[in-house]
Amino acid sequence: MEFMQVAFFAPLNQYEAAGMFTIPHLVALLSCSLILIGGLWFSFHYLVEEHVIKVTRGIAWLVAVLELIKMIYKFYYGYTAIDSWLPLSFCSLFIYATFMSGYGQGRVKKIGDAFILMGGAVGGISFLLMPTTSLMSYPIWHFLSVHSLLFHVLMIYLNGLYLRYYADQLTLKTYKYFSFYFLGAALLSLTLNGYYGANLMIIQKPLRIPIECVQSLYHAQPYLYTCLAIASYLMAPALFAAMAKFFFTHRQLSEETTNQPQEYSHL
Repeated sequence: MEFMQVAFFAPLNQYEAAGMFTIPHLVALLSCSLILIGGLWFSFHYLVEEHVIKVTRGIAWLVAVLELIKMIYKFYYGYTAIDSWLPLSFCSLFIYATFMSGYGQGRVKKIGDAFILMGGAVGGISFLLMPTTSLMSYPIWHFLSVHSLLFHVLMIYLNGLYLRYYADQLTLKTYKYFSFYFLGAALLSLTLNGYYGANLMIIQKPLRIPIECVQSLYHAQPYLYTCLAIASYLMAPALFAAMAKFFFTHRQLSEETTNQPQEYSHL
């Protein structure tokens, strides 16, 4: 594969990594924020609800193709540990969710909708602020870094579209669909982690999470870290959904109050 010979697909450790909270990371964060704001502004002004399904399907195929290229890269250079190439992280669930939401029906579609609504922004923002994976191993211009940044921007972008048109789905029932989806994936991850000694979903080890108390908890009680990680994956989307629900409910009430006809008394 000749295209793997270019610097864009360079092997691990050939170039200095971008790192976290560094100039390359902060520049990338600013660039992603501007792209995201521009994309949402354009979509809010020129797209309608009927376009959302088409956008979802387009993103589904885009992230799937990029993930396939990532897997080819990993196997080409011999990075074959299961947690190196298998798309089974919290954010990887976005890939399957876009297909379920874009092409599914009934409960399958509701599960996809639930993850995009409740997990999209949480996963995307978390990575952009603390890129503990690709940016810690590769330069900012490397395929895996660009892929990770684009992937998580798309998570936030699609979440923004869904909040605009489907905010009424921020319900306890939707959270149950989200929890069912995540816990099923977490159970599979725990099983594979135990069998292969892997760290899928980063629920066995905190990897490069820059939070000292989390690292200390893992070294003291690894099983408590696993419980904390799973609980965090469940609680963060719940808090996000609650805040989003409050915001949209308050905005709707404000709009209804503003649009009410005013009564004037005549003296």
